[in-house]
Amino acid sequence: MLKQTNKEIFKTLTIIVFAAAIIIIAAQNGFCTEDLANHIPNIQEQTADNKHDTIVKFLIAMGGVMLSSFVIYLGLTIYNKFFVDKSLFPNNGPDDVLNTPKTVDEAVTLFIKRNKLC
Repeated sequence: MLKQTNKEIFKTLTIIVFAAAIIIIAAQNGFCTEDLANHIPNIQEQTADNKHDTIVKFLIAMGGVMLSSFVIYLGLTIYNKFFVDKSLFPNNGPDDVLNTPKTVDEAVTLFIKRNKLC
């Protein structure tokens, strides 16, 4: 009989619970689906004001996407500048340009050089 550690048992149970949660969530039809269908306006009933409001909401949403993208970019830039160890990524020399090797010998030499096997 195989002896499982507590860590393996916990990992197995976590996977089972996660799979069960996904199945339960996927099986739901949604809440108040009949009421929701009654509130969706018909396309022909939309007036110019409704179309304008829809366009404004879309532009606001896209502005939020752009703002959040900029915030994420700025945060990652600051993180890389102050918290990432530069010694992990040495500057590439002129011989380390990412050109595709033309022969098998060049490919092997490049692999050995990049992985510092010699």
